[in-house]
Amino acid sequence: MKLKDKVAIITGAAQGIGAAFATGYAKEGAKLVIADIVDGNNAVADVVKAGSEAIFVKTDVTQQDQCDAMVKAALDRFGIVDVLVNNAALYANIIKKPFQEITTEEWNRLMEVNATGPFHCTKAIFPVMREKGGKIINVASSVAFEGAAGMPHYVASKGAVVAFTRAMARELGAYNINVNSLAPGYTQSEASKTIQKRRQDDGPDPEQIMLQKRCLKRSEEATDLVGTAIFLASDMSDFITGQLILCDGGSFFH
Repeated sequence: MKLKDKVAIITGAAQGIGAAFATGYAKEGAKLVIADIVDGNNAVADVVKAGSEAIFVKTDVTQQDQCDAMVKAALDRFGIVDVLVNNAALYANIIKKPFQEITTEEWNRLMEVNATGPFHCTKAIFPVMREKGGKIINVASSVAFEGAAGMPHYVASKGAVVAFTRAMARELGAYNINVNSLAPGYTQSEASKTIQKRRQDDGPDPEQIMLQKRCLKRSEEATDLVGTAIFLASDMSDFITGQLILCDGGSFFH
């Protein structure tokens, strides 16, 4: 087992990509903290079914005190935290529209979750990892490199995650803390399916557009990301930091 006896906090783990990470980590022997603003008890049950332990901690990553409480709950239950996966993000509720129609409030809210959230969680975990090292994995997106019309706030927020990763790798390396980014492509998660249902019948199907770009001609599923997430959390990546791994089936070459 590649993550035997490790403890991982995964934000946004109640469903979708985060939940897939949690189950994948559990199968490799990790104990999990499912952190999400929505109920994560189903994800906890899946971790238990996979043969490990988990707790759910209701967490709004835009609030520093809640991120601090998340880490405290992890320590109270498991005694240590080895891995932090900053996965929580706003995406499903984005309605594509011309940039001039996006309000300052919409821009700031998305930045607050997608970019400030990882900052809060990293601040919360640092006192723990400063003593023994650890792994921080920030979930970015390939859209930060190819761009996308109608959602500049989302694209900019994921670009910020990549830049934040590189800055933290420089700053935290002295404490034996690895900080890397994992960038999915267009993934068939609950969020993307919500967006697909909301699109106009005569509008372009984003999945078909991505299939044309992809070297590997099939849909990307959340499970396609799990192996990379396990690698970045495991001892196999001990001398890798500040890096971005695109996991998008060859849609974009970085």
